[in-house]
Amino acid sequence: MDKTDGEMLRADNSSNRPRRLFVFTGSAAQLLIDYRRRNAMKLANRVLLCALAIFVLSAVAFGQTPRGENDPRNLSPSVGTGGPEGGPTGLFTIYDGATLRKGEFTFSFAFSNYDRDPGNVDITDWPASFNVGLNDHLELFFKTNAYRGIKVNNPQNLSSFYLPNTQGYFSATLLGSGPAIILAPSGPNVGTLAGTAVFRPPFIPGTTGYTSFGQPFVGYPFTGGPGPNFGLGPGAIATQFGFPGFSATLGPPFGGQTNFGAAGTFPGVGSPVGSILPGIVLATSTLPATALTLPITVPISYTTAPSYLPDAPFVSRLYGESSFTNFVAGAKWRITGPRNPFGFGFIPFYRWYPDKPKDAQGFNQLQRGAGPGANIGDFGLV
Repeated sequence: MDKTDGEMLRADNSSNRPRRLFVFTGSAAQLLIDYRRRNAMKLANRVLLCALAIFVLSAVAFGQTPRGENDPRNLSPSVGTGGPEGGPTGLFTIYDGATLRKGEFTFSFAFSNYDRDPGNVDITDWPASFNVGLNDHLELFFKTNAYRGIKVNNPQNLSSFYLPNTQGYFSATLLGSGPAIILAPSGPNVGTLAGTAVFRPPFIPGTTGYTSFGQPFVGYPFTGGPGPNFGLGPGAIATQFGFPGFSATLGPPFGGQTNFGAAGTFPGVGSPVGSILPGIVLATSTLPATALTLPITVPISYTTAPSYLPDAPFVSRLYGESSFTNFVAGAKWRITGPRNPFGFGFIPFYRWYPDKPKDAQGFNQLQRGAGPGANIGDFGLV
């Protein structure tokens, strides 16, 4: 007889019971209940968000005026750069009469190269923009200039290259500040020259005579720095003009304290008509000596007003690079219907600049060609 060993199976065999590693009681049990409730609320919130997204997309799909099947146009943002401001839908520098339809959106990234005068300046911009259609009549856009490279081929034609912290080459080895037309320094002992236009001779460090009469190097913000001596010290005679008895200093500026008023004036630095930028001198001539005077060098081709690029008035590098030089937000509002062949509307926009001349670092970016550095920016309407 065979005998086998075994175990009687019972309905309440403990091996079939689920085992709990931990038993929660008291506050621990309440924490577990709260945790489960939070998870349930998160799931409910996600379901509501998904339902809302589906509802919005459905409303957009039913509310949009469909484009004609034979309409070959693919709307894209205008690039701008060097002309009208980029961002609204269009082509290059031309705005399109149409707008994006409800729910449509576009992204763009462009490369643009163009030249500007004065200065024979070569500018490379990389604008990026985003557009979205709110309805069949209104689209919103945002644009930024992600990168800018600017090359100046004729720096002598730009006032920014005559600032006290900028020097140019007179030869392969001689570096100094060029001649300019400036507002006479203010202060005691200036006399009748205060508030008038004066000729600032060139300045080349380490030289004597005429090329030592001009503006030595002074860092931004210039105020309080040494100004030009104009070739005249205490007691000198037979020269064009000067400030005997004291050393001329730059600034301080005055006026121009509002965003929409007249330009401020910068004695010893800027133009006599206003602005921190001086007038430029392109050519000089030397008057021969007389019985009463020594030879005198005078400007013969010059401007009393600044010469500058509106989009980069302070550029003073032969080649400068900067990034995110401006930001533009605006809208295109088409008044006529989307199927009307005649598109009419308005494009309001606001443009602002991250780099400002509030400190030496900000002014350095402006001298690299980043932008004009306006405080509140620009308001536009097309």
